[in-house]
Order: sequence, then structure tokens, then C-alpha cells
Amino acid sequence: MANSTFTRRDFAKAGIVLAASTQLQRADQAAVCRLAAEQEEGPFYIAGELLRSDIVEGKPGVPLALRIVLLEASSCKPLAGAAVDLWHCDALGLYSGFTKQNGMGPGPGMGPGMGRGPGGPPPPRDGMGMGGPPPDGPPPSRQTDKLTFLRGIQVSDANGVVNYQTVFPGFYMGRTNHIHFKVRIGDGKSFEAGHVSHTGQLFFPEELAVKLMAHEPYSKHKIHRTTQEEDHVYGDQHGELSIARVAPLHGADLTAGMSAELIATIDSKATPARVGFGPGGPRFGGPR
Repeated sequence: MANSTFTRRDFAKAGIVLAASTQLQRADQAAVCRLAAEQEEGPFYIAGELLRSDIVEGKPGVPLALRIVLLEASSCKPLAGAAVDLWHCDALGLYSGFTKQNGMGPGPGMGPGMGRGPGGPPPPRDGMGMGGPPPDGPPPSRQTDKLTFLRGIQVSDANGVVNYQTVFPGFYMGRTNHIHFKVRIGDGKSFEAGHVSHTGQLFFPEELAVKLMAHEPYSKHKIHRTTQEEDHVYGDQHGELSIARVAPLHGADLTAGMSAELIATIDSKATPARVGFGPGGPRFGGPR
């Protein structure tokens, strides 16, 4: 397993691979220009993250050159000047800011004993514990530390692109491998005074995630890995529309490092309703 160190050559190569991927995806205009599905924020978002592209902070894992391309829904042209908050767990399921309450222990909304060891049952389909999802989605978790690993903000360039240097995410009880991101549009003075136009999650091909989880440091996480089929966000909130395209950076060995790209088409003028569960039942973020 390679460590999470990037070189200039890695990112130059990733840029070439991802540019080709973007051209390929843009060829299918109908699919690319479809509004991205809204997905839940989850309980581990922290406002005011650092403005940076390298969010690794020495965390071990498969190096990942991640690129998100934002398109404006009304024109299907690049959306420049949008702030993209990005956050995800480390190889052992830990989120910075919450390292004392997740990862090896219960995941968001999970009760004790909901994971499994070898031979045990998988978690329930909703992934949210014995009683099902709480009313109105996962409640925000209480921050336990001031750590900042695997979190960062970038502002989209003239091509609607943001780039991050990170590592492939691990998993935790009830959730498959995924990355969170939120797109904020400023009011001309600040992003904080603007509005959120999209909250989404990024997934990876299932067979790739299974392969990578067999390698260290991911294999040290001795709990049942929630598959995409078992993951409530992927299954109920159109995760199949949010799968990144990936390519190796070093030959055919993806464990040595990879590039990944997701094209997200959003309505910058909209403020979508929060995805979750309310009194009227589930509110899923389907394509609009």
C-alpha cells in the first residue's frame, strides 16, 4: 500500500486523465445536464473549514486526486465562484472533530451492537439503527475535538472546477464509502451570507471499494463494511447518480493512487429543502 504522498507529476497526470474524462462525460449532454440529486448532509458537517486543496494532514490511505466539476443547470455551462465544502472520514471511519464518538464505535444514529463481526448479521437496510431513521434525518453530532483532517473548502474556477488532494475514504457502521460536499453561493460579500444550492455525496464503484478495503490501513477496521446495497443514502437518495469516475495514476494499480471526478449540475439560484425524514414521511433528493 502506498502512502498518501502526492508529487507534482501525480497531479499533472491526474489533470490530463480527468480532463479527458470530463470531455467524455460532456459528450452525453442529456445525462450531464440533469440536476444532481440532493442527499443528506449527515451529522458530521463543520462550518468554517480551512480554505485549502490538500486536506490529507498525513492520514494514511490510497492517495486520491479528487476533482468536482460544477455546471449551472439553466445553461449546462461551468459554474464559477462557488464555494465547495468537502469532508469525509479516514481509513478507520473517523471524522475530524468527532474522533471520540465514531469510527470503531457506533456510527451516526446507531445503537450498540449494530455492527457485525465475522458471521454476524449485517446492519438494517436503513442503516440508522434499531428504531429506523430519526425524525428529520441524522441529528448533528456534538463536536469532540478541534482536528481538521480530511476537511477543506475550495472555490470553483472559471471552468467550474475544484481540486482536492486527499485519500480514499473508509467506512463506518451503517454507511458505505462516501465523500460529502456542499455547494454554497455567496451574496457578493461572503459565502456565509449567501445560500446553499446543493448538498450531495460522492460514491465510488462498489467493486473498487471492496478491493481497496482488503488492503491496509482499511483492513484494520474490523467491522462489517456496509455495502452500497445496504446504505440508506445510496439506496434511497439516488447514489447511483453520484458515482465518481476513477482512473489509476500509476499503471493499473489503483492502490498506488488514483484520480476521481464527479460532474455536479446544480441550480445556483435555488435553496433546496433539506433531505431527511419529516412528519410526512421521507423526503428524498431525487433529480428535479
